[in-house]
Amino acid sequence: MRLESFLIWGTSAIFLVLLLLIYTKKANREESNIGWKLIGYFLLGTFTFRIESLVLPVGIAIFLLFFLPKLMVNKDAKKWAASLGVLSFISSIIVNHSVTAFYEEVLHVKTATNVYEMNFYSEYEKVKKALHAEGELAINNVELNFTSDGEVRQFNYEISYYRNDRDMNAWISFHDGNYQISTQIGDEDLENMNQENFISVPTIYFKALDLHGLKNMVPKGDSYYLSFTNSEQVQVDSVDSSLWNIEKSGVTTMTDVVVPEDGSDIEEDMDIPTYQISIHTMNAYESNQERYFIISPELFN
Repeated sequence: MRLESFLIWGTSAIFLVLLLLIYTKKANREESNIGWKLIGYFLLGTFTFRIESLVLPVGIAIFLLFFLPKLMVNKDAKKWAASLGVLSFISSIIVNHSVTAFYEEVLHVKTATNVYEMNFYSEYEKVKKALHAEGELAINNVELNFTSDGEVRQFNYEISYYRNDRDMNAWISFHDGNYQISTQIGDEDLENMNQENFISVPTIYFKALDLHGLKNMVPKGDSYYLSFTNSEQVQVDSVDSSLWNIEKSGVTTMTDVVVPEDGSDIEEDMDIPTYQISIHTMNAYESNQERYFIISPELFN
């Protein structure tokens, strides 16, 4: 059972008991349908009106302005019932904030600072463990920037995952040898917007990087930018680009890419969805190079 479900059921049971006590201890039961009337005043006390993120307890205002002045019989009991409704409204706000505080937090996890010494799959498992995630994480917008010596300058990505059967999002960023992990309860609009962009099997990429080592994959350069792609096409858009294949036996070049004279992109159709890693050099005095790596299907499992 979700945390908020447990809290909601628990507080609902408490308010039900309190409403029964009002009925048995405070109410004059000679008034017809007094039980149903107390329930009505309780529900009136819980009634709210929402303006964007602002929630107004208009029910209790209606009770005080229009009902209370006209009450003649069981006035105390009805005031208690309406007040109990307001308390129920307040408790729901407390529950929501408590659940948010429980799930939304900022975590810090120690990480390696050199990509040539980093085991990417182990780093992924660290993050997954810290999030208490269920099953595979889905990642998006991987940004890994590092120097020719392997020192990390930037390592950021977004995560979508499940925790306690709940949709969650997280943002991972590298700071001073630590991952800073900011978690948030899943937003449905955000999930729908990013669903097609998320990579649902990041272990394929991380294990591919670990297989032969990232140092053996980079061209000569001053610094590098690495990213992931999951597509049915390989897109290459530079005369300094090359296409490579990551297999169990090694990392081998597939072809020298020749860009059309009109400068348009090359798109090579593949028979199966391809898991691609791209590495771009950022050089001060030489032309930049781009390597596109296709992960062989033999590494998918």
